[in-house]
Amino acid sequence: MNFNALRYEELTLNAFPVLHTEVYDGWILRFSGGEGYQGNCISPLYLSTRAYEDKIDYCENKFREKGLPCVFKMTPNVPAALDQQLAMRQYELEDKTYIMECSLTSEDNLLSSEEAQALPSGSPTGEDDAQENNIPVKTEIRLSREIDDNWLEAFLTLEGMDKDICPETARAMLNAIRKPVYCAALYENEISHGSNADCGRIVGCGLGVVEDNKIGIYDIRVESSFRQNGIGARICRAIMEEGKKEGAQKAFLHVSATNRPAVRLYQGLGFEEAYTYWYRVHTV
Repeated sequence: MNFNALRYEELTLNAFPVLHTEVYDGWILRFSGGEGYQGNCISPLYLSTRAYEDKIDYCENKFREKGLPCVFKMTPNVPAALDQQLAMRQYELEDKTYIMECSLTSEDNLLSSEEAQALPSGSPTGEDDAQENNIPVKTEIRLSREIDDNWLEAFLTLEGMDKDICPETARAMLNAIRKPVYCAALYENEISHGSNADCGRIVGCGLGVVEDNKIGIYDIRVESSFRQNGIGARICRAIMEEGKKEGAQKAFLHVSATNRPAVRLYQGLGFEEAYTYWYRVHTV
């Protein structure tokens, strides 16, 4: 049993409560509507006492009733026999993801709030050089312990999350979090662009949730025209610093294994791979 992976999975479940959860013989069934796998899947976290065939049939019926594809979240603790059975049932492997962790006890990985604000637009973390923006801008990071309308709108629209889940459902799930949260938003203010300047627009955001001396960093989202300018690193560092103030000793996050620029960014911040998970999706 990989207890580190088990605990991170539990923290992730706690960080994003869904609309309906069912516990079935050691498996956690989550339903939130929309299309995202994280909120609509089965997590086989604990030991089973029943036959896998019967349990898979039960789960398929439950998800079919809700009009959802049956999706299993697979971690290092899932028995190989279950993975093999799902493959035999034509469950396709999708969305390989790394869980990365970083110690917050080293000052090398953190900046003060003032230092984070002063970071230049060029990436200090190994990202590729970006094209110069045609409009000169200045940016600032704002952190809040509450989920306000501006942050929620950015959270839903950046990276197209609005296609995965409706705003009402997202608000309900986020407001259900019962742990200390940090909503980070990076605002851009145009220095000069005539009377049509778009001031105070959020171009990047992220969420931090603290539990068990750890801060989970979720959904770092950056507007496409501002990517590879160090914005993601600044948001991460700001959340990590606030987590340390809350008593967190470690930070962790999820990143797609195929997103190599993001992986390099987090490695530059001191994150290392803890384990890998993936999904098995029913295609029949």
